[in-house]
Amino acid sequence: MKRLLCISGLMIALATPGIAADLTFSVTNISEPVGELMWVLYDSQEAYAGEGQPVVSAKSRLDSESVRITLHDLVPGRYAIKLFHDANSNGELDSNLIGMPTEGYGFSNDAGRMGPPSFDDAAVDLKNDTAIEIRVR
Repeated sequence: MKRLLCISGLMIALATPGIAADLTFSVTNISEPVGELMWVLYDSQEAYAGEGQPVVSAKSRLDSESVRITLHDLVPGRYAIKLFHDANSNGELDSNLIGMPTEGYGFSNDAGRMGPPSFDDAAVDLKNDTAIEIRVR
């Protein structure tokens, strides 16, 4: 009987398609192809607010005014991306004396026109392979 249950469980597992999706994001409007693109992918409000770990935190070397990045095999769900163009490669988003960014930045859903957006404003629903564009400001 145990053997029959194990075989049945294995057949069900093999018959179930993999539940994963790819997220491709294109970053456009980069002022000049120097430095690095620093980007972070979040899957929750807590992580987005700095109270947890991001899914991915990475940097991409810039050699053109646009970048295309594909993240493979993500679990379907809600994701948000924050990024900035670290033109001087110092690892920080530089700002002026009153705190306004002096380097380009962007968010998924083109969120944050008036200040930093919430996770809900920037979140993208990932159910299937999805492609989005993030325009650097």
